Amino acid sequence: MKLSLRRFLSFCLPALCYFVSNNCMFYIIKDLGPTTFQILNNLKVLFTGMLMFVFLGRKLSWLRWKALILLVIGSMVTQLEADSSLSAGTRSGYFFVLLNSAAAGAGGVMSELLLKGGKSVGDVAAAESIHWQNCQLYFFGLLFGMISLLTKQNSDVEHPLAGFNFWALCTVVSLTMCGLMVSFILKYLDNFAKCFVQAVSMILVAVGHASTTHQHSIPLRIGLGIALVCLAIEQYSLPQATA
Repeated sequence: MKLSLRRFLSFCLPALCYFVSNNCMFYIIKDLGPTTFQILNNLKVLFTGMLMFVFLGRKLSWLRWKALILLVIGSMVTQLEADSSLSAGTRSGYFFVLLNSAAAGAGGVMSELLLKGGKSVGDVAAAESIHWQNCQLYFFGLLFGMISLLTKQNSDVEHPLAGFNFWALCTVVSLTMCGLMVSFILKYLDNFAKCFVQAVSMILVAVGHASTTHQHSIPLRIGLGIALVCLAIEQYSLPQATA
């Protein structure tokens, strides 16, 4: 566990991307609604693919690009309901959708580079403990959050934890564990694996919701989404030579 100032400061970039992405979520939900956010949030999969090509030189065959597109469509389908549709929001709302997708994709790509290592920093990153890497990353995440909190003028809030109840704290703990597990995925697999994991988790949530609401059968949208995601996983797993 060694501290290099240059490498330590490099964790500032992905932390800033995640900070921007997390805040965009609230603006999108406020302007477009939660359903539209859940649907359009899947666009970050395509941004991730493009940024992986630009920054990491990860070239994908056309077969795998089709698999990612199927993954996006399948994830979107699971979020549709009989009475839901894309909300007619403002231009700023859709701007935040694009900004959120780009920031989330960039944050994931840069995190993978720092956690796993590239040609220039591969030996350093491979030897570092993933927990030490997470400490450096989340230090800047905490720093950006505190700066935002201190510069926000809101006389109604007495302290940062005002309004937090048991379920809010449970949500924080849950998201913290998810963030740590994503770090393991990025270090030992890659961003594409993260995209497929998120799609599968989305389907599990949809199936769980359907079962808890006492529905006698799985809704068509969930069945179609499961089929598309499974097809995407199968297509992506085929050898590159078959493309």
